[in-house]
Amino acid sequence: YYEKDSLIFDMKAVVGKQSTPTPRFATVCDQVILYPYWYVPRSITFNEYLPKIKSNPSWLDAHNMQVIDGSGKIMDHHKLNWASFHAGYFPYIIRQSTGCDNALGVIKFNIISPYGVYLHDTNNKTAFLSNSRYYSHGCMRLEEPIELGNRLLAGKLDTTFLQSCFKEQKPIPVLLQKPVPVFVVYMPATADAKGKIRYYKDVYKLMK
Repeated sequence: YYEKDSLIFDMKAVVGKQSTPTPRFATVCDQVILYPYWYVPRSITFNEYLPKIKSNPSWLDAHNMQVIDGSGKIMDHHKLNWASFHAGYFPYIIRQSTGCDNALGVIKFNIISPYGVYLHDTNNKTAFLSNSRYYSHGCMRLEEPIELGNRLLAGKLDTTFLQSCFKEQKPIPVLLQKPVPVFVVYMPATADAKGKIRYYKDVYKLMK
């Protein structure tokens, strides 16, 4: 995080796997969402979750998931005919309800892009212990999201509220007074503070 030409702080992140790389782009962050829902992308629904749900609909309960229709109504997933659903037909959306077990954690930074990726907290803190953190479907999970939230909201973030891990808390969007520029870059070579060049593995194989 930079202000003018000064690095204010940095942190570890978890980014996309080789099969689902984090895209490169420039955009802005326009709002912070406290206790966000996670709307499961269709690709994950069909490729990963639907087979599990078909064999056991209670899988949704165990993972704090809901099935909603086009109007936002929560459906009783135990009464749905799961055998009839497939990649070409599923008139619902799966979302994960709010709380500390949500895949987005308790805070999300909304960034405007066509890629459907965001900066956010995570319920899997152990991933930051790894030296190679390429685990996501493309989103960028942050090690210290509350620190970033406090900076963007000028110290007005209620950290006690977030750390209370409320269940079924409705998401609270908070608009930033001024959108903040966000640059997502891929840099297999950088210079440290002493001017020494450091090289990193070209995980996404973008360097020809």
